[in-house]
Amino acid sequence: MGELAEMTDAQEQWCFGCVFYPQNLPRFAYGDEDWVELQQMACAYECVPGEVDCLSFRKTSCSVVDLQPVAK
Repeated sequence: MGELAEMTDAQEQWCFGCVFYPQNLPRFAYGDEDWVELQQMACAYECVPGEVDCLSFRKTSCSVVDLQPVAK
């Protein structure tokens, strides 16, 4: 796969660091087909940078959650 396109000003402001920006996702966590599909998207939620949906979903950090207690 070629190099990623340069970020637009809106992406630089709103997407850089957002966990839903596909280029920020960890490669090892996705199968090859899913990874290629995600990398074609501008946003995992298909939001437009800076618009209402973007501001609602935007997230720049995640917490590790221990799912062991809920496993059955």
